[in-house]
Amino acid sequence: MASTSTQQRQKDPTFRNYSSSSAQNYAKNRPGYPEAVISLILNQHTSTGGALDLLLDVGCGPGTATRSLAPHFQHAVGADPGRSMIETARSIPSTTASGEPVTYEVCASDALSSLSALERYYSPADGSRGGSGSRKACDCACVDLITAATAAHWFDYPDFYREAARVLKPGGSIILWCTKGFFVDERTTPNAKKVQALWQKFENEVTRAHEMPGNRLTRELYAGLPLPWSEYEYAYADRDQDRKEQVDDETKRLLGVFDEKDYKRLVFNDHGQVKPGEEFFMSRRVTFEQSRRMLGTVSPVTRWREANKDKLESGEVEDVVDQILRQTRELFDEVPEGKGRDWVEGGEALVVMVFKKKKA
Repeated sequence: MASTSTQQRQKDPTFRNYSSSSAQNYAKNRPGYPEAVISLILNQHTSTGGALDLLLDVGCGPGTATRSLAPHFQHAVGADPGRSMIETARSIPSTTASGEPVTYEVCASDALSSLSALERYYSPADGSRGGSGSRKACDCACVDLITAATAAHWFDYPDFYREAARVLKPGGSIILWCTKGFFVDERTTPNAKKVQALWQKFENEVTRAHEMPGNRLTRELYAGLPLPWSEYEYAYADRDQDRKEQVDDETKRLLGVFDEKDYKRLVFNDHGQVKPGEEFFMSRRVTFEQSRRMLGTVSPVTRWREANKDKLESGEVEDVVDQILRQTRELFDEVPEGKGRDWVEGGEALVVMVFKKKKA
């Protein structure tokens, strides 16, 4: 059993504090997930008996994954602690299988049972639908699937699992996933080995220098992410007051609704490995301009730019994104087949983690 001692609350300081323009830029330039990934998520849920009534996407940002999942559910709710992210999500039309719009609400991962958007879906013992004041925070099991797309590394643990246990129906699922790195397709990329070495250097020397513990979790494909059955010595340590709290009995009871034997951790294309005849699960073909905009939404890049703001404005240093794309183009130009090429082709590693709440 994994052991997790004192837990630090690793709240993301970048995305949750985005301005409206930054959130809109994120929504415009951060690509969604391929249909193969969405199908995998849905299959992992339905193949284990999960229903397609109510979806809750946690850490939804501007609704990138929510909009891809919502058409498969009768109802959908997106939750994120960033107000600008939620405002941006609301501005982008998205509907469910029933034709109703997706509901978006400002809410952190440790307060899911307080979501007002869930009140209408709560069915008490008498079988009636919910409504204002009809549910209690600890008695609102109405969600079929909880998802988190490249967001779970910013959640508070074990608080997230406690709240998920409260709002999930018996037999419901939690599915968390994230990607890491960028690996060029050696079968189609000019000067592939040099290009891959360049992108690896960018990760090692730039992004790692400005990453937070949450970013490291994604780089490790969530291998170190706390699990419901981890041995939590403390719920958390308050960074301001150095306050420690033991996990209470109620939290222990709620964590116990997730069965370890039903847990899955699925990894695809780690280290850029692709089997003969197959493609990256998270395949990407992007122009240099698309790459420029996409990399600008990566949180360590944002922090690098903030740390080097004065040097960038004075022209003392080259922007890290401009630099890697310039160097990639130069490596392409070293070989005949790369001359004039203005796109990068490859993919990312992917991990999908599946948890099931025990049936009543």
